[in-house]
This record gives sequence, structure tokens and C-alpha cells, in this order.
Amino acid sequence: MAETSSSSAATPSDADREEMLDRMLTSLALADDHKLQGLLTRILPYSISSLSSSSPSIRKLVMEILSHVNKRVKHHPEIGLPLVQLWSMYREFSGAPMVRNFCVVYIEMAFDRMPVVDKGKHGSGAISRYFKVSESAPRYYSQNCHKRTIKLIIVIGECHSTSLDENIGAKFKDIGSGRDGQIFVDFCLHMLLYQPLSHGARCPPGLSVSQSERVTGKLPLKGDLLVSRKVGILNVIEAMDLAPEIVYPLYLAGSADSHGLVIKRSEELLKKKAAGANIDDSNLIKRLFFLFNGNTGVENIPEDSRVSPVNVALRVRIMSVFCRSIVAANSFPSTLQCIFGCIYGSGTTSRLKQLGMEFTVWVFKHSVMDQLRLMGPVVLSGILRSLDGSSVTEADATAGDVKSFAFQAIGLLASRLPNLFREKIDMAVRLFNALKLEDQSIRLTIQESVTSLAIAYKF
Repeated sequence: MAETSSSSAATPSDADREEMLDRMLTSLALADDHKLQGLLTRILPYSISSLSSSSPSIRKLVMEILSHVNKRVKHHPEIGLPLVQLWSMYREFSGAPMVRNFCVVYIEMAFDRMPVVDKGKHGSGAISRYFKVSESAPRYYSQNCHKRTIKLIIVIGECHSTSLDENIGAKFKDIGSGRDGQIFVDFCLHMLLYQPLSHGARCPPGLSVSQSERVTGKLPLKGDLLVSRKVGILNVIEAMDLAPEIVYPLYLAGSADSHGLVIKRSEELLKKKAAGANIDDSNLIKRLFFLFNGNTGVENIPEDSRVSPVNVALRVRIMSVFCRSIVAANSFPSTLQCIFGCIYGSGTTSRLKQLGMEFTVWVFKHSVMDQLRLMGPVVLSGILRSLDGSSVTEADATAGDVKSFAFQAIGLLASRLPNLFREKIDMAVRLFNALKLEDQSIRLTIQESVTSLAIAYKF
């Protein structure tokens, strides 16, 4: 009997709970604003936890209390909310969706009301707890956890733009070791890719409309605020001590930013933390190809989810990686899309054309034979079209390099796929004319291609 009585006291009946909520509502109504924060420490957690009850009258009372709280604190950002208690309740009520949902709403409100210093201290723990919950939670909760981290990441960037406490860094390191660490890293990458929108643009290069909106939230980002968030996020990523292949795209993105502070910090970290990255890591190359090519040309993707290619500066940096990676040379069809994007893509530059032809040479030299047979004829037609569109009088050094790489690529293809040239006498005519007309600086390259072509004709 004693145990039954004790259990009954520990779990109040609906009638007792309803009476308590009614008294709390009265207390709120009578309380002055300067006393409200103290009351909310007790009232808010109790009210939200009461949503676990199925009683309509209790839920109605809770909604009245929460509505009253919202109205009272809306124009008083100095009134704090009980963050720690709400976190504890969020973890405790694993089987009560309504309780957890309202916890998240008021956790965000509590976080927004904190001073910047406290946000930095609590934010790392908040993200860590979100991800720990998401790892063991159903898919619905996991998706919500990921969405909620965005606001925290954005604010944390500001908090740690100058330095990062060692204890806070350890919390971020725990996030990186979890199952969803890559999701956190992706959010950070989107922030680093974000640039203020040009007139008429819906999203910056490298992002989709939905990704851009997640990064900005309700307010536009620009100037010092954007810079501080990016530098802060770079500091956070450094503290996570992730594998070089994971952080490489982030530091590469930062090194192509439009702000000097972001570029400087990114290049420092690129040398310090990512210099040993394996550029033949298939996951790394896959991510870089996605940044370079985007997915705007892919069918059945919603308009707001279509990711545009990154800006020219970052594409140039990425191409310098591709031109040294065997895996990149064998990543058909991304390889093919990349080459044609450099040579003929909208918004391409002379530097990208040069790198595109250099990459073509690299691909023809290192791609496996099955891939070369598939893409060789297609790329060759693109090379010839590029040569037809050029002029022998072009004095630009970059244009000369483009031609040199183009003729070198023809020679390599002739040596590896001689059957492709066996009956193409017009190719010999083209090369001999080039020997006569092109600048002296590239004639040696053309001559080597003629030699390769002559050998191909013998097969």
C-alpha cells in the first residue's frame, strides 16, 4: 500500500495536474515582467511536460499558458527561458512527440535570448546533444534534429570567429565522430559557399535555393556578419580534427571566397590540416565533382533543390586537383561533363579552358581503356571544335596553352586508340597545316602528335 501511495504521489492525476496548471496560469497573469523569468523556470517545463497527457482540458490549459508566455516575452528579449531544463525534458520524453516538438521550439527561443558568450558555450553542447539524439531516434526526429542544428551552426560561427575554447572544441570533436558528422560538415560547407546574392539571382553559385535559404534564415547575410560566421565555422571545423579528405572541400571553398580574412584562414588550414589529403580518395573526388558540375542538368529534381556549379575561382582550384588525380581521370561521366563544362560551359573563362584541356591530356593518359573507348571519340570532337574556333593569330599566352594541350591530347589519343584514327586522313592534313601555321612555341607539340598519328596509321 505504501508503494502504491508513493507511486501515486510521484505521478499526479489529471485532476491534480489540471489544478496545478490553472494556478500557474493565474500566477503568470498576475506576475510583473521583472519576475517572469523566475516563474518560467518552473512553469514552462511543467506545462510542456503536461502535453504527454491525453486529456483535452489539460492540453487546452497548456496552450493557454504557452500563448500567454509567447505574448509576454515577445517584446522582452532580456527575459530568459530555462534552456537546461528544456534539454533534460527533450531527452526524457522520448515517446511523446508533442512534448519533444514544443521542447525544440522553446529551446530555440531560449538560445536566441542568450548573450553571445553563452551561446558559444551552450551551442556546441546543444549541437552535440541534437546529433546524439538523432543517432538513436526514428527518422522523423533525426530529420528535425538536423534542421534545428542549422540555426545553432550559424550563431556558433559568430561566437568563435576569434578563438575557440578547448573544452568547447572537444564537444565539437565528439560531433565529428558520430554517424551524422558529415551532415554537420555539409551544413558548414553551405555556409562557406554562400555569397551575397547578385541582382536577380535566387541563390549563389554552389548552392540550391533551399540550401541558400537554410543558410540565411530570415535575414540576408553580408559584410562583417557573414565574414565572422565563416571564420568562426572554419575554427570549429579545425577543432573537430576531422580526416583531411573530409575537410578539404571546406577549406578549398573558403580559399576561393570573396573576403580576404576568409581566404587567409582557409589557406592556413588547407596547409595545416588538409595538405595530406588523398586526392585519389573516391569520396573526396565525388564531392569535388558535385561542386564543380552541380546537378542543374539532372531531371526529376525539384527546382529549388537544383544545385548550381560553384564560382569560377573555386572551379579553378578544383581543376588543379583533378589534374593530379587518377580517380578523377576515371570518374566517367563526371569527367566528361567537367571537360565540356570547362571548354564550352556558360560562364567559362580562358583559364578554365586551359585547365579543361590540361585535364583532357591527363584523362587520355591515365583513364582505363574501357572508359577511354567510351569518351575518347566524344572528347576528340570537342577538341577539334575548339581548334576550329580558335585563330592562328591569337597572341594570348593562355590561348596558346589551350592549343598546345589540345594537340597533345590528340597525340595521346592516337597512341592509345589508334583504331580511332586509322581512316581519318583529314587529321593528318589538319596537323600538317598546323605545323605550317601555328606559333613556333607549340610546333614541337604538334610534331609529337604527328609522330603518334603516323604510328596509329600503321596499325
